[in-house]
Amino acid sequence: MKKFLCALIFVFLLAGASFGAGKNFVDAGILTYLGTTEQEFQSGLDDLRKAVAPLLPADEDKGEWASYDRLEGFLDSLVQQRRVIHFYDSLLSMQMALRSHKIDEIALPEPVGMYLISNNPKYEIYFSLNMMPSTISFGFKHGNTALQKEFNTAILAMRKDGTLARLQKNFVLELPTGEPEAVKFTKFKDAQTIRVAVTGDLPPIDFIAADGTPTGYNTAILSEIGKRLKKNIRLVSIEAGARSAALAGERVDVVFWYRNTEGLKAPQKLKGKNLKNVMKDNLEGVILSEPYYEWDTDLIIGLAD
Repeated sequence: MKKFLCALIFVFLLAGASFGAGKNFVDAGILTYLGTTEQEFQSGLDDLRKAVAPLLPADEDKGEWASYDRLEGFLDSLVQQRRVIHFYDSLLSMQMALRSHKIDEIALPEPVGMYLISNNPKYEIYFSLNMMPSTISFGFKHGNTALQKEFNTAILAMRKDGTLARLQKNFVLELPTGEPEAVKFTKFKDAQTIRVAVTGDLPPIDFIAADGTPTGYNTAILSEIGKRLKKNIRLVSIEAGARSAALAGERVDVVFWYRNTEGLKAPQKLKGKNLKNVMKDNLEGVILSEPYYEWDTDLIIGLAD
């Protein structure tokens, strides 16, 4: 059951995009999900293929699915063609696999996918799924409730006074092609230093410039939080798949944590599958802050013809 449920998130992310020529399966890439293994994910997805067929409506019953035609199309394709899952610990390695045709498609949050496409004409959107409400939060080691509370206080204040909206506009919504502007941090003498992991795997949200300098929306948020807490922020570059290990090993105090929160807005035939509880990038031992960024759409991207 655990493997079955874990696979659900991948199913609805990789919605009916591309099909590898001359083969009966699709190789699909996704950034590593920390709450499961690639093998468990694959096993769950294969089990799900067997369970989907009875859920598909007959032609005379498709009216119920009218608002979910994209989902319906993917469920049809899921039964017809197997997807082989590949986890990647970094966006760079996943892109390299796509460009070398080791995989056929990759799944990304909409702002990340749009940023990649705007900077690389070789990419195109295979599919857009707008039924995936998701958020980004800060993650802390279980028990570090004091730091969690401080971050929550700052985030809620930034939301109330419009700072979050302003930074989203400047660093995500209206970001021109190219790299975001550099972010400066205020230094406080003799103040506590908070170590925060950055990956560069969700540009322009979590972004590392060509010279190795972290920037982008997350970095701008951290700069503002540092000012409000009057504490120093030190950024530590790691791969996405190493987030939980870095936190558990106390190499860092804070990591970025992206997850699905509300579950899929699915047709009635899929109700009761407990989607809301499984569509998360979650792990025991991690507590989360208030979310500071939200999006509703995921993109499936591949190479343009």
